[in-house]
Amino acid sequence: MEGRTLGGSSSVNSFFFNRGNPEDYNTWAEITGDVSWRYENLMKYFQRTENYAGIFASDQHGRGGPITVSLNKYVPLLNEWLGAGQFLGYPIADPNGPQKISFCPVEYSKRSGRRVSSYTGYLKPVLGSRPNLRVILRAEARRVIFNGNQAVGVQFRSNVDGIPSDSVVYARKEIILSAGAIETPALLMKSGIGPKNVLDAARIRPVKYLNVGQNLQNHITVRLDIVINNRSLAFIEERDLNPQTWKYFNEVGDGPYASYSGFGGQAFISTTRQGNQTNIPDIQLAYLGSPGVPGMFPERTNIQMADWEVATALSVVLVNPLSRGTLTLNLTDVNSSPVIDFQYLTHPEDMRVMIDGIEMAMKVFENTPQFRKLGARFPPNLFPDCEHLEFRSRYFWECHAKQASSAYLHASGTCAMGSGAEDPLAVLDSKLRVIGIRGLRVVDASIMPTIPRANLQAAVYAIAEKASDMILEQWRKS
Repeated sequence: MEGRTLGGSSSVNSFFFNRGNPEDYNTWAEITGDVSWRYENLMKYFQRTENYAGIFASDQHGRGGPITVSLNKYVPLLNEWLGAGQFLGYPIADPNGPQKISFCPVEYSKRSGRRVSSYTGYLKPVLGSRPNLRVILRAEARRVIFNGNQAVGVQFRSNVDGIPSDSVVYARKEIILSAGAIETPALLMKSGIGPKNVLDAARIRPVKYLNVGQNLQNHITVRLDIVINNRSLAFIEERDLNPQTWKYFNEVGDGPYASYSGFGGQAFISTTRQGNQTNIPDIQLAYLGSPGVPGMFPERTNIQMADWEVATALSVVLVNPLSRGTLTLNLTDVNSSPVIDFQYLTHPEDMRVMIDGIEMAMKVFENTPQFRKLGARFPPNLFPDCEHLEFRSRYFWECHAKQASSAYLHASGTCAMGSGAEDPLAVLDSKLRVIGIRGLRVVDASIMPTIPRANLQAAVYAIAEKASDMILEQWRKS
């Protein structure tokens, strides 16, 4: 997800606050050869971020940080979800305590039911009070300016009263790129840092050939529509958003207006015996106790239901994809949006894991008393292209996955850190500095060599906190 606003994607995301699995970060440490990226060494940065107000109080969490993490009291069908998980033998656990194979509620980056973003948590409190901070609105970075292999400035285009104007700002020490996993690699390539074939094709003077825009990763989700026989238990927007619940939201900070359209229950599961033994999931389940989210998970209109029924939805998320995509420049106009090919589900193992995850997810609704009493069922014939296949065979689920999949908006990996100049896949060293370039660093989701097994915002906050320490350490020694 790319958020072109103050706070970036944290101002428009789905609030989920999940750190991922310890093994994710231990893998980063192995790739970079830098043990400071191990989970136990990142813990202080996760904690520094948090002002924890959730239900899993422990020494795993932080207090007094800029990002409040909390759980609403109004969570449709959460009790049924957690009960079903327990019936199937899963523990109920803190998703960040650390992450393990379990069912759990979703805890959100919210305070009193309202979003807490990087803007409201970090930036807004200090605006106007720090002489070394200036925020320029309606501005877009166009390219980084170099003197040899030294980054010295950034050219940007601002827009005042509809009139575009180009300006340059120069750096005394270093430049930090935090434009996200889509725009950061595009900016680097437009500035002359990227793969040779891309720069040559775009006729851009090279500054440094690096693997920019490769290694693109994202979580992909497949939606399962699950019909239940009790509309009163679900979040129904036209029924539940009303003057009374609006008043309750403003007074208490909870209720339907504080809900993210009915999301609330999640689980981290493994399709393999080894994953269950090591507490390393390959699937995340996210249960939506409502007919849909406008603009993201639209309500299905072709499901036949009785008046008392409602179609809820489950997202089956592949959290450890092996497929890798690419991001490159649009050769017709390098300043336009980049060309992105995520290559979803192209690795055969990804489709196998997704189908296994779907079949495991169906057990939640069909093999547990919590959902059997609600008459939970998966409606047939949602997609004509799958109707010729045996219903719920693996071939059917493969077809369904291709029809009902969507991006989970967790782009990452396009400026991956590695072990240094000798690593052909690396763009950055473990200090997040662009390899072979002085005075240029990247701090956003693009630095991830592999994608964490969860939503990304908690990981990005930890990366930023760690980066701030590394930057301060470097310049205090200078």
